Amino acid sequence: MVLYLLARSLHDNDVLEGLDKVFSIIGGMSGLLGLALTVRAVRSVGSPADAHDGQADSSGLDGLATAVEQVWRPELRRRRLANPHPLPIAWTTIGPPIADHWSNIRSDGHPMPLNLDDCLDLRRPDALHQVLTDERLRGRVILLGEPGAGKTTLLLREALRLLRARTSGDRVPVLLRLPTWNPDEQTLEQWITTQLATEYGHRSLITTSHLLPLLDGLDEMPAPRRARAVQAINNTFDPDQPLVLTSRTTEYLDTLAGLPGTTMAAAAVLELTTIAADVACAYLQRTTNRPGDWEAAFDRDTDGRLADALNAPLWIDLARITHTPHQPDRLLDLPDTGAIRNHLLDRLIPAAYPDPPEPGPTGHTWHRADAERYLRNIAHHMHRRNTHDLAWWELVHTLPRPIRLLFGGAFGLTLGVAIGLAFGFAIGLAFGLQVGLVLGLTFGLTCVIAFVAEGGLTFGLAFGHMTPSRRQITWRWSSRSFLRRNGSGLVGIPVVGLVGWLAVGLSRALVATLALALIVLLVEEVSTSLNGGDAEVTASDPLTLLRNDRRRALANGLAYGLASGLTIGLAFGIAVGLTVGLTLGLTVGLMLGLTVGLTIGLGVGLVTTAWGPFQYARLWWCIRKDLPWPLMAFLADAHRRGVLRQAGGVFQFRHSLLRDRLS
Repeated sequence: MVLYLLARSLHDNDVLEGLDKVFSIIGGMSGLLGLALTVRAVRSVGSPADAHDGQADSSGLDGLATAVEQVWRPELRRRRLANPHPLPIAWTTIGPPIADHWSNIRSDGHPMPLNLDDCLDLRRPDALHQVLTDERLRGRVILLGEPGAGKTTLLLREALRLLRARTSGDRVPVLLRLPTWNPDEQTLEQWITTQLATEYGHRSLITTSHLLPLLDGLDEMPAPRRARAVQAINNTFDPDQPLVLTSRTTEYLDTLAGLPGTTMAAAAVLELTTIAADVACAYLQRTTNRPGDWEAAFDRDTDGRLADALNAPLWIDLARITHTPHQPDRLLDLPDTGAIRNHLLDRLIPAAYPDPPEPGPTGHTWHRADAERYLRNIAHHMHRRNTHDLAWWELVHTLPRPIRLLFGGAFGLTLGVAIGLAFGFAIGLAFGLQVGLVLGLTFGLTCVIAFVAEGGLTFGLAFGHMTPSRRQITWRWSSRSFLRRNGSGLVGIPVVGLVGWLAVGLSRALVATLALALIVLLVEEVSTSLNGGDAEVTASDPLTLLRNDRRRALANGLAYGLASGLTIGLAFGIAVGLTVGLTLGLTVGLMLGLTVGLTIGLGVGLVTTAWGPFQYARLWWCIRKDLPWPLMAFLADAHRRGVLRQAGGVFQFRHSLLRDRLS
């Protein structure tokens, strides 16, 4: 209406008549496009392309087993968990009342206790596997231990050991991280289904009876959730279904204390023991190039401070990494066990980032002071959010709300100015510079106001809720029939054609409707091929997730940019062509459609994926010099150096104690 009144104020009837045609045809075609895309969106939500129905079969179970192995086997190598041999970790058996009655734990129902004490060492590398597969037990084990005792390490190694021993059709051992579950929002079955999709890219229907859940990190859940988690596990899984649960000892006992008379049904309880001084010394002598220095250090340890500090795998491994090039007996100058352990944590980053710096595989060089500052900022962010997972798509939560609103406004301003300039230039070519300038400024101002408001709300309120897809985006021609592929887009064409006939006349409505029908078919074919082309390949690491999401942003932007650009360009070209000539009209329309389409495509690509908000988050961190611009390269390099570890699609610090120490 504003544009119409401005044109009338110019007192040019020819211009007014031309603009009448332009806006009438653009309005009709835009309505059809909106209807088609709306129906398309509703259909996509109702039946997602990557969902599968049907019961789990052996091929589905085998596919899940392959996905689990693809996720965790590379991480086993990167963590150097057998460097060159695993530490001899031992455990003892805990009976009732912490454990269930032996008649419930045993498969034969006999009340006689069993001694499951054992040790994982060079002679018994599969000792834990033998406990889990002991025919006298029902296959349920609780693994307890102090921080750094090696619970997660054992669970990861056992997951791969179970996968090697598995045959087609057997239960699939699946490593699941309990801190990602909120029992107040999801049932256990819903959470497991979600984790299978997000962590392993597996969306086929698999019931929990087909799984061997390896549940890691009960202690990392908030205290109120632990009790509900234990109750849900007891109520969901049949007592004869094998499972493994890990937790720190104190947190597990506190959880049971809050549930009087409750324990994990039919589960044997094992507690990891501390490592003796002679075992630790022998391991350090065998894995470093200073065996005599370590022997001398332990000989001088008359009060046992060093032995107490190095009584768990975490501390022994940190000692191996940080003090191989130094005199180990310097640890004896520290006053107590806590000081020794804090010193080992503090020495990890200097040991990982030598001075002068060494360039990484990607060519980036990270100075020690910069790396330590970046890691401290990351640790502070994770500690403030009370999370152990560093997910790149959640970094947008670090932006203050005013900054998000500011970024959103700037984003909307850019889009509005670009569209306004393009529209004014196109109108100017067709109807003269004066008309183009007036209408371009007015239309641009309208777009700026609309996009700034929309961008601010989107960035300020909605951003941070998108998660990347775990599947690689590919182009795959759909095998469905033509009508099934395009029926939803074509259904509205007769209706809008009739409306256009009544509004602008039969001939104009027919031309516009046929032109837009071709565009809708193109959009339908592009979106169907993209949505149906998500490959059954899991993106199991953060870098692959980021690359896939970036490709998805580009694909979405090109698809919707092409649709909107052709729609606007063709509609504008035909409308202007009926007034000033078809050649000039189509030329101007093509220029306008290309500019506006690219602008809209950029916006769609940024706001429909997790990759877009991540760009703004790392821009904010880079402006403050809190993180480097090549953030993912830095995180991958820290992972390579052993400061970070990888858990599926997220990074974590080598241990939560390191996160707490840095923060």
